[in-house]
Amino acid sequence: MDGQNLSSQTILERLQKTVTRYGHGDKAELRRFQKTAFGEHVWQRDEAYNRWLFEEVPGADEDGPHIWICKRQDQIVGQQCGIPFRLKADDRLVQASWANSLMVLPEWRMRGAFIPLSAAQVASRPLVMGIHVSDAAFKAYMKAGWINVGALSTYIFPMDARRCVEASSVQGRLATAAGLAGPLLHAAAATFHQTARLTGARMEETAAFDERSDTIWRMASPHYPVMAMRDLSYLRWRFDAIPCASAYRRFYLMKGSTPLGYMVLRRETWRKEPCMAIVDYLCEPKWLWVMLAHALRIAREDEVTAVICRTLNTRSARTFMTLGLVRAPENWGFPVRVMAHVGAAAEAHRPLVADSRNWLLTMGDGDASFLMHNILPDEGDGVAADADGVIPEGLSGAIG
Repeated sequence: MDGQNLSSQTILERLQKTVTRYGHGDKAELRRFQKTAFGEHVWQRDEAYNRWLFEEVPGADEDGPHIWICKRQDQIVGQQCGIPFRLKADDRLVQASWANSLMVLPEWRMRGAFIPLSAAQVASRPLVMGIHVSDAAFKAYMKAGWINVGALSTYIFPMDARRCVEASSVQGRLATAAGLAGPLLHAAAATFHQTARLTGARMEETAAFDERSDTIWRMASPHYPVMAMRDLSYLRWRFDAIPCASAYRRFYLMKGSTPLGYMVLRRETWRKEPCMAIVDYLCEPKWLWVMLAHALRIAREDEVTAVICRTLNTRSARTFMTLGLVRAPENWGFPVRVMAHVGAAAEAHRPLVADSRNWLLTMGDGDASFLMHNILPDEGDGVAADADGVIPEGLSGAIG
């Protein structure tokens, strides 16, 4: 080993010693760091969210939460968190983790805190994923050898075309065309719903997920080569146990007594317009158009301006388009990028993971949705908004 490599290794080892696994004795100091780094009214400082996300998550480590802290001069200057999950890769389940809430204080950036923090989380699982990756993190991850899986597509159905265009500040011929298209879109949605009813499948709302979820997982998962496991334990944790659980509506697609799929909806606001977000879904591909048709009917009854779904599901892109959900240009809104770090233990799955055509991803994966704007709900409303009134689940900048 030459002197330069030895020197680099020595520096890296020294940096790694500044990163340790979080312990409960670090809580008070970590909350102070988070207040400085993220702000006052954010989920990172909320004990209910922290308990739910890091302690109650299925597959949590006996060693404690997936939180690593970096200390310099006897104070916390950075953190890296992870959300453990199981990834289905063909017929195998891989232990994985979603990278979450990497933050370094501004005065300590570019001073060797990012690399050891990320390395500690990467070492925790054979496969580590990132979703909703910022521009800065994207560049850093690419340099560190991560795979760019791609970005979630944004599909929009304008329930009220004129109001959608007005909210987007679009004028002229496009606004006129939107007004003319409105009645056609309503007629199309009604036709889709009537056709869906002929299949004998119906949407049944439920207050909480139940054992039907495992039946759906067994039936639907073989159709998607790569996806995060969505069994009952995951769904109960992700949507029923989350502190803002009342913000979600859960539906099963049923035919007789047979469950065919599930869908999670959430009513939100975009530029003061009410919208319906399809947060998560799972079914065999042949039933997706039926679920979408029912979702449009629910949205019409709720009198929303638009239905939006952000998802990576190239195998069903034609289904979304056929149902009238227009795919927004890639440069609209903040891209929900997906990245992966494949460790040696998961190397055999690299080709599968690297191909975006194999994936089913939604805003229900990782921290893509509930952390999107980082603001806790106002007491009693169950919905979080940023300063512009934009709500999580992928609506930010999606229209216009």
